[in-house]
Amino acid sequence: MPNLSAEEIEQVSYYLCNIFRRLDRDMAFLLSKEGLTFAQMLVLRYIRDRGGTTLAELTEELHWSASTLSGIIKRLERDGYIKRQSDPADLRVYRLKITNKAYHILEKTCCIYNDHLAGIASHFQTEEFSLLLLSLQKLWHAVQQEQPCRNQEGDL
Repeated sequence: MPNLSAEEIEQVSYYLCNIFRRLDRDMAFLLSKEGLTFAQMLVLRYIRDRGGTTLAELTEELHWSASTLSGIIKRLERDGYIKRQSDPADLRVYRLKITNKAYHILEKTCCIYNDHLAGIASHFQTEEFSLLLLSLQKLWHAVQQEQPCRNQEGDL
């Protein structure tokens, strides 16, 4: 283990939390003009990129609770961005597919998202950004390995 102080380790958590909050707030502002939330855009993009998915796959991949995703899905379905289809392999499960309306809104919102991230990335040299990406990937793997055991109710 590296010789790091508790303060240094806490600073990593501090910056990660604040970066996430700021990006979330900035994206909420930028996407509100298109009538989507950041979470809705992420869900639509995930469904689009996989050609369809289930609620269980979304919860596992996005690491969000089923109740959070159910609300997002309900609003996206209400607004005509997704439709539910029975899964031929298991009629108890439904697959989520995006509509043409969703494809059009994703073209706009993904451009907004990518432009914002490109602006942030422009503050880095290529080598710095590559090192940042590698460090974040390593941190993500460490977080996954150190995940606390949970009981059946999902509590710690």
